[in-house]
Amino acid sequence: MAAPQPLPPTQQEPERIHYLPEWETPTHPPKRSLFSRLAGPKTPSRWSQPASASPNHAGVFPAAHAHDAAAAQKEMAFHDRSDTHILPTTTSRSSATGAPVIFGGGAAATPHTRKKTFRNRFDTALPPYRRYCCGLSRHSLLLFVVLPLTLLILLAFCLGLGLGLRNKPSSDSTNPADIPLRSKGLDKVYTGDLTYYGPALGACGWTSSENDTICAVAHSLFDASALPGQTNPNLNPLCGKRIRVTRDYTEASKGVMTVDVMVVDRCVGCQPTDLDLSPVVFNNLAPETKGRVQGSWHWLD
Repeated sequence: MAAPQPLPPTQQEPERIHYLPEWETPTHPPKRSLFSRLAGPKTPSRWSQPASASPNHAGVFPAAHAHDAAAAQKEMAFHDRSDTHILPTTTSRSSATGAPVIFGGGAAATPHTRKKTFRNRFDTALPPYRRYCCGLSRHSLLLFVVLPLTLLILLAFCLGLGLGLRNKPSSDSTNPADIPLRSKGLDKVYTGDLTYYGPALGACGWTSSENDTICAVAHSLFDASALPGQTNPNLNPLCGKRIRVTRDYTEASKGVMTVDVMVVDRCVGCQPTDLDLSPVVFNNLAPETKGRVQGSWHWLD
């Protein structure tokens, strides 16, 4: 009887590797906050590969470090997905040692041209792995040194700007002693600029024409003469008061000219001792082409 034939040795079944479908593979890294981007990553740098992931020869890793190498390759592929193309990784068992052999190893293909982003420039200026003043890390330097100094400078700037604007003298402020009030005396003579304007409805509520012998006094004088609590300018005590204006008409050798005028309006652009006259009054004191001359005046009543 023939002896039974020996069974062929069973071939070792290769290790099966599960690949995630494309729709399950993460395509974008999780979003990071602005503060975490400035502070720098707490994980190893994306440009440096861990020593445990370095192969001892082309594409072959020791069996003891196979798990660490695969994890490092996945992390690099996850962070650099937007910058480089990662070649697929395949694994099989070596027939001699039984250790896993990785082909491809997540090696990066030709990368795209990298753009100089703000993060790259910031990492170049302040590398995250360095130690700075008093042994502080970049995170601590930004949080405990740069941020307080920035807030302190901003606070000092705001305080200086606010105090400067508050103490700035107003262009409309007038010393009360310079206002030619009637209470200072009717015989006191004041000197100021004489101009002319086109009369119409004045602050006193009267309508005047260019041929009326009228004038408008400075707004500071008009407002200072108002009674306490009086808001109606038509009731101002200066309305209807008379002023005598005098000037030496040197342009036509007419000598000293004098004209009596009545207050009917207030002049916004006049200084306390200036008078804004009607055209007919101005022509009696100076040529109309002058526009602005200097003269003297005093109260009549």
